[in-house]
Amino acid sequence: MTTLQGRGVVAGQGAGPALVTQMPINFTAAFSKPHNILPWWRSRISDHHHDLFKKIIKGTVLVFPACIGSTFTGMVLMQVMHDKAAPAAMIVQDADSLLVSGSVLAEVWFKSGVPIVEYKSDDLFDKVHTGARVKVNGETGEIKVY
Repeated sequence: MTTLQGRGVVAGQGAGPALVTQMPINFTAAFSKPHNILPWWRSRISDHHHDLFKKIIKGTVLVFPACIGSTFTGMVLMQVMHDKAAPAAMIVQDADSLLVSGSVLAEVWFKSGVPIVEYKSDDLFDKVHTGARVKVNGETGEIKVY
């Protein structure tokens, strides 16, 4: 087991298999396609420009460098969380306000937000690989990789 110390951004705890990308994610492009309204597709990344295209994020610990895209990002994430199609937690190198707002709003309005931990170091992608079991604590910023 490896323990990493990040900065807790959104409270809560989550665990699951890691889904890792070194590409920033445009959540608006990934989850606002017409077929994302279908229950079996809500959790799939629909941005065909992304290396996680067609990957299911539900129940994973999503590990990525940053989010990109429009101010609609937070609302898209909030909807994914409300639909119970969200990752169990997110680890991001740059937790900007657009990303964080989706989880905060989902928690406040629907009690369905997910924890977010910011881990700025580039060794993140050396220490966490897709499929590894990861546990995240959004209060303390602790990341455990098994």
